[in-house]
Amino acid sequence: MTKRNCFLILIFLFASVNIVSAQGEDEKRDTTTVFSYQSVSGKPSGLFAAPFLGVDFPMKGFADNSRNAITYGVRLEFASFHIYPLVLFGEYQFSKHPGQDVFKSQYYLNTLETRISAFGGGFYFLANKYLRMNFTSPFIVGEVKFYNMERIVSPDIELPDLKKSESKVVLSGGLGFTLYIFDIITSYNFAGDYSSLSIKTQFHFPLLKF
Repeated sequence: MTKRNCFLILIFLFASVNIVSAQGEDEKRDTTTVFSYQSVSGKPSGLFAAPFLGVDFPMKGFADNSRNAITYGVRLEFASFHIYPLVLFGEYQFSKHPGQDVFKSQYYLNTLETRISAFGGGFYFLANKYLRMNFTSPFIVGEVKFYNMERIVSPDIELPDLKKSESKVVLSGGLGFTLYIFDIITSYNFAGDYSSLSIKTQFHFPLLKF
């Protein structure tokens, strides 16, 4: 696979606006399409925004006191032929876990809510470089995030083994599948008492090319 074709795949995965379609080759290969990319430089790169929405499922001890939560946020991604098949990103996300009803009843709570905000960075490793897939491809995702946790408790009482606030560094890893500009990602957050399994969907939008 040539360098030009490798980066074409990358551009398709991350929604470059400079892809144009050309004609098919012949009747025997009428399902094959040739694409060309006009770059400002010989080593094309770009920045992309990827808003995401998903669900975090508490695991281990976290599941004993909290329920599933909607998680949302955005990633700022950097894609370049210089580092292909890696794509780097920075991220911010937020989730709000309601308390388990059984746990609230046990301690006579009206409200229990765990709010988690996180920021950090990570990478995608694109498998299409080796699988020769143009529009769809699996990929590996890895992240390092800084968690800020806050618990809202009413009435305001001390709960055993539950902190009102805490911060920690969290590692996350998982697998994803992309279809053009749309991704589905499953990952596990290794966060101790706040560990969770995440399923997210995200879209990629081009911001800047250079």
